[in-house]
Amino acid sequence: MSGKIFMFLFVFALLYIVFQFSNSKKGLEMQEAQITELSKDKKELKREKDSLVNLVDASSRFSLLQSDKAKMYIEDRGFRVEEFNGLLQAQILDKNSIDKDNPLVPYQGMDGNMAINAIKLLNHKWGIAEFTDGKYWGEFMFKYFINEDKSIDIEVTDSFIYTD
Repeated sequence: MSGKIFMFLFVFALLYIVFQFSNSKKGLEMQEAQITELSKDKKELKREKDSLVNLVDASSRFSLLQSDKAKMYIEDRGFRVEEFNGLLQAQILDKNSIDKDNPLVPYQGMDGNMAINAIKLLNHKWGIAEFTDGKYWGEFMFKYFINEDKSIDIEVTDSFIYTD
């Protein structure tokens, strides 16, 4: 009788060991799969980060504040670059009005008055501005000129509005 009990315990222990082995093997395989997937995600995120860094570097090249030649041009006209940047942006934003469209925006407001939201000066001659009426929005490119009397003329060269 004790031989049967030992045989039963032996078989039970053997089944328990086989179960533990197969269970740990499945767990190990799942962890390896997760590690592989996370490694792929890490590589993809690094690639995306690098492309964003390159994009930011490229976009900062097109900025009045980053272009030495454009800064020299503005300074030769008697302005400090930071002050000129603020002056021109203020001149454009001052044309926003509560009761009528901004005259620089080449579209009439359909859901309100068109107003300029944001402006970026690309260099000493060109800029880009975003406008909206609260529902519809678009952008326009403009040229600006510094006159002898230090006044600034602005001319819209191209524009578009998003219809959807």
